Formats: sequence, structure tokens, C-alpha cells
Amino acid sequence: MDPLDLLSAAPWRSVTFTTYALSLSFFEAVVLDRLIRGGGQSALILADPEGVRSGLSEEGARRAGRDYEIEPIACTTGVFHPKISVFATAEDAHLLVGSGNLTFGGWGGNLELVEHLHPSFAADAVNDAADLFELLSISDHIRTEAGPACIRVAESLRAANRTATKTGDVRLVHSVGGSIAAEIQRFADELGGALQITVVSPYHDLDGRGVDALSDALSCDNVRLHAHPDGTVRGLGAACWPFDGTRKRKAVNVATPFAADDRPLHAKAIEVVCRRGRLLISGSANSTHAGLFGANVEASVFRIQRNAQLGWKPLSAPPPQRPEVDTTDEEEETNDRVGVLRASLEGGMVKATVITPAIRGSVTVYVRSVRKTRELGQGDINGEGRLIIGAPGLEQEAWESGRLVLRIEQGEKVLEGFIAISAASELVRRVGPMAIRIFAILAGNETPADVAAILAWFREDPDRLPSAAKISGTFAGEDGDEASTFVHLGALQGAALSNTHQGVGEGGSVAWKHAMALLRSAFSTPRGAWNAGGETDDDDDEDHDAREKRARKQDQQNTKSLENFDALLPKMLDATSASADPLLALALTHFIADRIRPSPAKVRQWLGKIMPAISSYTGPTANQALASLLVYYGTDGAPNCASRVRRTLLKHGVDPITLDPLSFETIPAFIDLLAQGFDVTEFIVAICGAKTAGEEVRAYLTAAAAGATLIDPLFLAKSEYWPQLQKALTDRALFEKFYIVETPPPACPRCHMTFPRARSGDLRQLGVTTCCGRLILNKAL
Repeated sequence: MDPLDLLSAAPWRSVTFTTYALSLSFFEAVVLDRLIRGGGQSALILADPEGVRSGLSEEGARRAGRDYEIEPIACTTGVFHPKISVFATAEDAHLLVGSGNLTFGGWGGNLELVEHLHPSFAADAVNDAADLFELLSISDHIRTEAGPACIRVAESLRAANRTATKTGDVRLVHSVGGSIAAEIQRFADELGGALQITVVSPYHDLDGRGVDALSDALSCDNVRLHAHPDGTVRGLGAACWPFDGTRKRKAVNVATPFAADDRPLHAKAIEVVCRRGRLLISGSANSTHAGLFGANVEASVFRIQRNAQLGWKPLSAPPPQRPEVDTTDEEEETNDRVGVLRASLEGGMVKATVITPAIRGSVTVYVRSVRKTRELGQGDINGEGRLIIGAPGLEQEAWESGRLVLRIEQGEKVLEGFIAISAASELVRRVGPMAIRIFAILAGNETPADVAAILAWFREDPDRLPSAAKISGTFAGEDGDEASTFVHLGALQGAALSNTHQGVGEGGSVAWKHAMALLRSAFSTPRGAWNAGGETDDDDDEDHDAREKRARKQDQQNTKSLENFDALLPKMLDATSASADPLLALALTHFIADRIRPSPAKVRQWLGKIMPAISSYTGPTANQALASLLVYYGTDGAPNCASRVRRTLLKHGVDPITLDPLSFETIPAFIDLLAQGFDVTEFIVAICGAKTAGEEVRAYLTAAAAGATLIDPLFLAKSEYWPQLQKALTDRALFEKFYIVETPPPACPRCHMTFPRARSGDLRQLGVTTCCGRLILNKAL
């Protein structure tokens, strides 16, 4: 089976890879692409520091820390060397255990060996794998911050393996707290002792220590070594043959299954023929002493074939020629390499942990993106190897440019590591493939297809909408000062999905709320129409037909977006629904108007539903809401628009004098579509100088109490009752017959008869009506 086929075989809830060497360009171009197309969600790479170092040098790989996570794992006695892939859903799990690293060579360029394991036939091995990941989280010889992630992997394996039948025929053996060789000896003894050992390995100790020690442990001198006709993979070192060994080993060619095919050998396998059966061992362990006897972290699959009579049929072969210059050992490390750390970005804070080598004290901290390197300042690594430092604005840069690398310098010592964006990790873990489209929204490079898909996703389940819930968007610096994150419109309004939403899991984590806060804020960020500078710009190298085809495709996606939003909007405005959120509806309306530019009539129709539903003009989106209110009512052509807007403002506790013309910069699409030529400053002046009907009634009552004249009445003067009102200013007896109400009543306070529609309208709009021969004045705003 091709391992690539498993990547897209199911919508995996989580996928975990362990590796020594690492190529992020391969992972992003091949593995991650297949995972996403198959509906996969969370991807995690657990890599030796050597692999992380090589990944740090790949400038073309830009999705680390955002679309997937990388966690360095250092082994204090050797290297982290297992090659395991875990593919898990809520009820199932598949494992790949083999010799190939997460590189182009490891997944096809080299001759590798991989075992595909499943609880249906390898329940013992799946349980062993769970033990391995659990031990990684607690071993004294492992340095990592991936403990919680390893526990989650172990739990997913045990959940998939809960009802499986264990036969003992297939096991996964590891060297965390033990050794591969010790397990080979144990199982060989159970099968009556070893008679013959055949080793297939690209790397040996130059003096043969590993092979000799295995021979001694099994009390078997009949040892044969595979000499591959096409040579072996050249690593940082290990010899392809024990050239300096004192014992003579027979060179053989195990043509089946290791036939020459022009690829260098990197597979590792051992056959042990015993008196009562046969052992087949394959996985990550080379025939070196470090690989077999526990210095490294290794993982190998054991197939125990009891009473087996058949085995490999190798042919005699010449040993390989010794190269003129010996390379150093594959696992050897030099002291001048950059150290490795693990870092995460949570809001405006970077949190880092030193993995290797250990350093403490004052350091200078830098962050590197694909665009630039900037200094974050001085920090201090505490006794546990941890560092926290503020990084304002860094999250926005991560969404726009991709991966971030943290660099720490202390004299000549340098450590680097990828920065994981906590909000991104939560998005990927909870919403799966939709996270890629949300990332595009957050980065500002979304396409019409992204918008159509997200609106359809919201329409399908409005509980997915990022509902408002207060959350901090700041961090405290060393001096206690606060600095805001990149999110505009002030302090964030966070969000959490409903716990009933399938796939969301536990709700309320800080990272998840922050992720939803970022999405909510992104919808309020003006970006302009796509055809004003985006994917629809004409390309000189593109022919007319291709441009026409692309334009038609964009129009189709835009039509889908409008249809989805028309269906979604009523649900967002339904006061009885938990998804009701008029302010988010307004933000989405402007976002769609800004990107798609629908007809002005359509936009005005949407606003006509939204504006009456808004009950508050406070909070981070207040400027957008206030500006929309002014544009909508100020351009509808109805009379007394300034007074109507003033009434709404006062009703919601907004002083018109605080209105800011600059707030209109938050709604450029509404201005372009509905209010070209609209004088914002002039309208605000008109609002400040206007009076509502209620304010005029209050002024009338004040004048009547003082026996004075009412100056410049607007609403009361339009009423048919104005002569009577004028007379009452100086006729106290007449004035005392009026009814004064705080809110418009539905019926006459004297006879209790319901007002006719016309009189009820006069009471609300002009502030006065009559019944039973008495005037009724409404002094409500």
C-alpha cells in the first residue's frame, strides 16, 4: 500500500507523524495537501531537533505553526529516531511504522520498508504504540513540550483499540525505557533460541559493535548482513558496513523483498530464525549499537511467526567497497549547531521553552518571518528553561505571511524554533478543512469561493457563528503597560461555538475564543472589491477566454454568497434564537458589500432589517454601527432624517456631540454604494442641532411651567393642535388638563380606548395627540 493513499482515505480527526529527518517543503506540498483534500483536521509533527533544524532552513515552507504543528523532541541519551504515522478518527485508528523519515526520500525516493497496522489484526501493536506515546510524555530522558499532545495520541489509539482482539502475533517494540535488542532476545527465547540472524540496514557501526552485541545477546554467531547492490543512503555518517569489525560477517543479497531498483537502501529489517519459529523485525532501528541497545528512541514492528519453516532466501554477495573518506555517524551531533526551542504565540505574547541545549539567564529575542527579522527585545530564561515576551502585531504578520521563527541569542549561543499560533491550532483541530478558508479570511487573501463556502457553513448551522463574548486582546509588558494586539476596533469581542456543534468538542478555551475573536474582527475590516486588486485582475500572460472563464466562475461564487447570506440573515436577527447577533450581521453585510459590491437596493434592504434590531451602540464595533446608522437614515430620502437619527442615538445613550466623522472610514462600501456625495460632517452638525419630538415636548413643558414662549417648534407646530398648545403656554388651567406620558401608551389614559393608528402615529412622531377632548403629550425621546 502506498502511504500517500492513506492520507486522503478518510477525514482524519488527527494525524501525527514522528521523524528524525524532516523536509517541510515535502510535507506541505505532498502530505498536507493530501490530508486537506481528504478532509483531515489536525496535523502534528514530532521531530528530533536535527529535523527541526533542517526545517528552519527551508524558507519555501510557510505553513508551519499555522496549518500544522511541529514539536521538537530531544532524547538526552541519543536521538529521537522513530518513524510512525498515526491516523485517527473518533472511533478508528491506522498506524504506519517504518524506516522512512518525513522527507521526499523517505516517502518514495529511497528503498524503505513500512508496516500498515490496524486494530483488526494488530491490536497488541496498537496498544504498544499507545504506551510509547504515553511514555514520551513522562520519560526522564525526553525533553519536549509535546506531552499533552502525546497523551491525546495515546488516548485516540486506545479508544480505537478498546474492543479489538489481541493475538500477540504482531507487536510494536520501542526503546523508551528499554531496548530493541532486549525485546528481540526475549521473543527469540520464547521461540526456542536463535539459529540464524539476517540483518538489512543502511547503517552499521564502523567496528560492528551493534551487530556483535546482538549476536552475543542471542548466542548466535550465524549472522548475515545484506549488501545492497544499489548502495545505501548516505547520512551524516554511519558506515554502510562494519569495515573495522574484528568478526567476519557473511555478506548476502536478500533480493526478496529488498531487490535492487536503482534506489539506495534505507530500510531496516532483521530476520531471526529460531528453533520453533521466526521473528521479523522492521522499523526505525539501524544495526548500530545506539539503534539496537537503547541510546536512541526507536520503534520497530515485531511479527512473531510460531512454528514457521520458511524464511528469506538470500544469495551470497560481495561486501560493499569501503569509501575513501569515512562519513560520521548518522546520529552524531556537532556542538556548533543552532539549538532548538519550542514557541507559541498566544494573543500578543510569545511563550518559549528551550529544548536543547540548556541555557538560562538574559537573552536577546528576535522573530523572523518570510519578510523580515525584527528584535522583540531582552528576555530572561528562567530555571525551567522558559521565556515569555510581548510581541504586539506579530499575529497579524503570521496570518499574512505564514510561518514565524523565534531566535534567541546569548553570546555565541543561538537557539531557534517555529512559533505555533495557538488560535490557528484550535481552528484546525475544531473545524478541520474549513480552517483553511478561515485562515484566508484572517490573512485578507480570501477568494470568492472561500466566502461562499464559509457563508454556506454558517447557514448550515448558525451556531457556528462567532458570538460575542468578552475576552482580553492585550498583554502586560514588563512594566505592567498594556499593548493591544493587531485586532482593530479596540478590545476584542471573543467568541465560542455552541457545544452542540459537531466536532467542536470542549468549548471555552482561551485559544479558541481568541480565534473566533480574530474572525469576528476580520469581518469588520474593509478590504475593497476583488476586481479592484485581487485574483480577478487581468494577467498579460492570460488569454481572453481564460479571463472570461475566471470571471464567470467568480460571478457564480458571488451569487452563491448572496443566496447564502439572504438565508442566513433572518437567523442572525431572530431575537428568540441563540444565534441572534445584529452587530455581527452588520459586519458581515459590510464585508459582503465591500468584496462583492451587490446592488445598492440589496444593501439597503439588508440594512433595513438590521438597523432596527441593533440594541446597543457600545463596544469595539460601535463606530461601524453608528456610521451605518447615519448613512442608512441620512440617505433614505425621508423627512426629518437628522431628528430621527438623533432620537435613535439618544434612546441608546449616545450623545450626538461625540459622533466622529472618521468613523465613516469603517464602512467604505456603504459610502460607495449608498452615500456618494453625502456630507458626513454637515449631517452630524444637523443631528447635533436638531431636536426629537420628545425633546421638543420637554422644552414645551419647561416653557409652559415658566409661562414663556416656545422657540422654533418643529414637530408641535406641524400638529393640528398647535393653536391649543400655544394658548396653554399662558393658560394654566388649560395646561393642567393635558395628559403627560413618559412612553406612548396604546390607549387613552382616560377612557382606555385603543388609539386609532393615525393618532398613535402622531403621538410617536409629533409628540402630541388627543382623545376625550384632552391633549396627550409624549415626552419620551
